[in-house]
Amino acid sequence: MIARAKSATMTPLRADGRMTMRIVMLTLAAIASCVPAMAQLAIKLPIAKGLWTNDNQKCATVRYGYVFDGTRWGSLYFYGPNGNLGPAAELRPITQTRVVEGGFTQMQFDGYDGAGYFRVKATGTDRALYRVGAPFREEIQVLDEPLIRCALQTLSPKMQAAIRRHAPAAAK
Repeated sequence: MIARAKSATMTPLRADGRMTMRIVMLTLAAIASCVPAMAQLAIKLPIAKGLWTNDNQKCATVRYGYVFDGTRWGSLYFYGPNGNLGPAAELRPITQTRVVEGGFTQMQFDGYDGAGYFRVKATGTDRALYRVGAPFREEIQVLDEPLIRCALQTLSPKMQAAIRRHAPAAAK
């Protein structure tokens, strides 16, 4: 119960001198927002950190790919008519992984695990198969992409700079 104020101003104290629940909650929220975020733990995937691109691409000239930096997965690419714009990075924190059928590891983002999925499995040294399942009408459409990992030193200086900027942990 909140004590009634004798004037138009409200008091944070009840008649017995205790703080109101609202003040307590606001104080706790303010304190919690000041605590530094905990560092995300490394995620285990069956592939190495780095830039992964389609297996029909050449590492020296690649303009797009997927990046795994130990905690995040997503796209890193240059765009425009000649790949002269960008880079753009769409990396999302992986919150959980689990092994599923076929030897794939499924990645979960933002604690959400819906009908669609993102899976990866190693198929050899610096080779992987990336499988995306997307809901479509009454089925799941599955897209498989054979990938290769490009070592940082084999990439163009422009792509190396993009990785160092957007995914520095993948550049190590």
